[in-house]
Amino acid sequence: MQKLKSSMLLLPCARATLAASLWLSASLAVPPALAAETPPPQTHILPSMFHKGFVYLKVSVNQLPEAWMILDSGTTESIVDQAYARQIGLTLTPSLVPQATFGTTQPQNYNTDTVRLRVGQEAEGVVAFESIALGMTGPDGAPAAGMLGRTYLEGKAIVIDYPHSLVYLETLPQPADPRDVPMSLKTGIPVIALNIGGKTVPALIDTGGTYDMIITPATAKELGIEKLMAEAKPAQTMGHGGAQAIVVGKAPEFTVGALTVRDQRAAYTDFGTATDSVGAGVSLGIGFLKKYKITLNYVAQTVRFER
Repeated sequence: MQKLKSSMLLLPCARATLAASLWLSASLAVPPALAAETPPPQTHILPSMFHKGFVYLKVSVNQLPEAWMILDSGTTESIVDQAYARQIGLTLTPSLVPQATFGTTQPQNYNTDTVRLRVGQEAEGVVAFESIALGMTGPDGAPAAGMLGRTYLEGKAIVIDYPHSLVYLETLPQPADPRDVPMSLKTGIPVIALNIGGKTVPALIDTGGTYDMIITPATAKELGIEKLMAEAKPAQTMGHGGAQAIVVGKAPEFTVGALTVRDQRAAYTDFGTATDSVGAGVSLGIGFLKKYKITLNYVAQTVRFER
């Protein structure tokens, strides 16, 4: 899916990407890493960098020199930047299916070659990509090469330890844990159940979205929180689909699994041209996720939040 930014900029959404870069105050900044922590046995550490809210992984495409890509659970097809794709000789063919994303228009996306992808010392795998003009910068100041979405994450159990700035794969099945929350992958994007005011609502998990929370106006009405939405302040985001007006304000208290969450900010907006395809009216972004070590298990279809 695509991403929001309150003063703007956006990344990709639904058929391509959701991540909204919504700078909701200083809450967006990922805190400094804590003292080094050793991952448990049977894990594979991935080369990563946490930069301006995003998690970047160092990848090699088709055995070429390494480049940085954003780890983005909020996108279905993984994305390779158009300029980078041309630079490394990938074939680009205009897609007949427009990209659903934030904004009011649908930018042109391109079908491209399936590539061989290696992340650090992880075994090389074959990953399907689409291509757009991404326009994002990596942690080294160079243009980001792309975004790793569902086509990379499927079949993996990946741990993003935000407090310790670590990313690793679990290489052996892990025992069930009472903190595990079921997640649906029906649309290719992780969806879990939140409880807001006694009502259960589906929510996306968007590791590429630099916001605390998104709530669509229709969902706010369904939950009876129109007052919070009415008190929110106008802002604007800019995505691949152009400008989109939003309002930013207080989020309602909610529970997910055993967690009770308060004092979050929310952008009250729809998902642009992706609204009808994401399968949820709420999305949880980096402003919320950064407080936890998160295990996204695409095999068991569970997510675990650990302090």
